[in-house]
Amino acid sequence: MNPKYRITAGLIGGLGALVLVTQVMLNLGQHGVGLGLTLWALAGFFTILTNALMAATMLTIAITGQRLSFGWMTMVTMSMIVVGVIYHALLAQLFNFSGLNWWTDQAFHTILPAVMLWFWLMETTRHDPRGGQPLWWLIWPAGYAVYAMSRGALTGWYPYPFLNVDQLGLGAVAMNMAAMVVGFAVLGYALNAIGQRMPLRD
Repeated sequence: MNPKYRITAGLIGGLGALVLVTQVMLNLGQHGVGLGLTLWALAGFFTILTNALMAATMLTIAITGQRLSFGWMTMVTMSMIVVGVIYHALLAQLFNFSGLNWWTDQAFHTILPAVMLWFWLMETTRHDPRGGQPLWWLIWPAGYAVYAMSRGALTGWYPYPFLNVDQLGLGAVAMNMAAMVVGFAVLGYALNAIGQRMPLRD
């Protein structure tokens, strides 16, 4: 593997890890709760979990020197893209961050999704994309949906307004989740189609 490729992956993964650690420290300072409760609270968000998955993926490439499968890389990229799109389309207007909170917010929802898409485009030129199965890539967001809804039912707290059963009702939330599943699937098939047409190179 080209050393520059590993270094690039390491820089992206390192940035993701740095932003995650910064967010944890900010939450510890603002809310005055222990590390365990802070991690539990942050782990309720698809944004945090997906950025953590992305950082772990990039650092794995950097450390092992091995390229991961086209399917895995596309699933991670697809999820990061959705993090950015949903935030800017539905959630950004709800917040008015400043200081480090603004920077971590931009990193999670704008910078890292864009960088991951760029890396994926570079990645697909080095992988044979045959065998991509976009429906399998829905396991990550579907697993999160089950987790978030189960957690909300137990605690009464939902991480996103469009998942809040108490306020919207089960029917409306089900419709929102169905729409997101369709969006994930369409994006997955689009990325798979792009991957089929990318030229292979060493």
